[in-house]
Amino acid sequence: MGAVHAGIGCLLAVIFAQAAQAADASVPVNWMTPPIENAAYRESFELSKPGWVTGDYNMITNDTAFGAYAGFPARANAWFGTHSKALYLDTDGLVVSNTLSHSDSSAVSFASEKDPVYVDMRIRFETLTEAPSAAMLDSAKLALFVEPVGNKLVVSHNGGTTTNSAWFDTNLWYQITIKLYNDSKFDVLTNDVAVFTGLTVKTVGTAKILSSVNFYGTGLVDDLYVSHCDPATDTAISANTLQADLPANGSNVPTGEQQLRINSWLADHSVTTLGSMTEDALSAAYLLNNVSGSTVNDQPYSLGIKKFNLLSPTLLSVTVQLKVNGDAKTGTINGKIQLQGKKTIADGTWTVLPGAITPEFADFTGGEATYTFAIPEGGYKFFKPAIVP
Repeated sequence: MGAVHAGIGCLLAVIFAQAAQAADASVPVNWMTPPIENAAYRESFELSKPGWVTGDYNMITNDTAFGAYAGFPARANAWFGTHSKALYLDTDGLVVSNTLSHSDSSAVSFASEKDPVYVDMRIRFETLTEAPSAAMLDSAKLALFVEPVGNKLVVSHNGGTTTNSAWFDTNLWYQITIKLYNDSKFDVLTNDVAVFTGLTVKTVGTAKILSSVNFYGTGLVDDLYVSHCDPATDTAISANTLQADLPANGSNVPTGEQQLRINSWLADHSVTTLGSMTEDALSAAYLLNNVSGSTVNDQPYSLGIKKFNLLSPTLLSVTVQLKVNGDAKTGTINGKIQLQGKKTIADGTWTVLPGAITPEFADFTGGEATYTFAIPEGGYKFFKPAIVP
């Protein structure tokens, strides 16, 4: 066994260029398409040691021997089944690398702010006896490790290193999520709570590309996940297969997350055809939850304010009216109500009022729903509602 026994360093790195065909892991391109099996690359370590886990001392082990899972965040989707095994790593001073490409062999890009890349795992760090070498950190877009003194989580990034103030208990498992987005930015979350945000990756390897997830040191890893789908999404992905062909892009193309919701809605209702419906009409039908059996309805709707009451300079009670195809809407829609405002009727445009939005999808009874909105100070006197994702 080598002399280096460093706590596991989760290195999201481009260490060397590698052809996409030789990638170890396939990350789905059509991740918005149910069922859930299509959404992410997932490695549970339940069956056997994956081929990319090289080295004599890295092995599959009984996870409960190293402390029971506890305190993980509740999520809308069960990405993994029952846990009985985990990956125990002792990399013996070497780096274990899991190379990535999309399912169509293209590179895994985080160029879009709309559709970030998420790397998620359950991990039990061990405290470093010595930090990763400067050469190793310089070859990685970013790195995470627990410092040798103080048991604090450290992230290496383009600006140097940043240390989280909270003590990190190396006797516990943590849910670690790294979100890469907008060409060069990343966030780090533990148990779905952000601890580092808005950091910049190092200018290493190909820009905007995640080519591998690399591990160095000693510790335990389980439930490794890579996808453009947020593992903590509040969208419960349908277990059914999407059967309908989707329309061509319209004037307001949904984000990946919004498309995931639409596709899961279609699959849950066993919709097999959308006829000549446009993408914009489908988005509107989804927001209105306008479906009868397995038929999506493309129908006009009207949305307005029946009455409002200014409770304080910054609180407004509003009763909203919604009719679909002339009929009063009853039931929960798939959108929230967002208020827009004007200070004078002559103002040219409506201003979206930050914070003036329902906390969850709106629910109507007899075509009406009443909510209290926080509005900014500044003399807004005229209001109108909008349905937003």
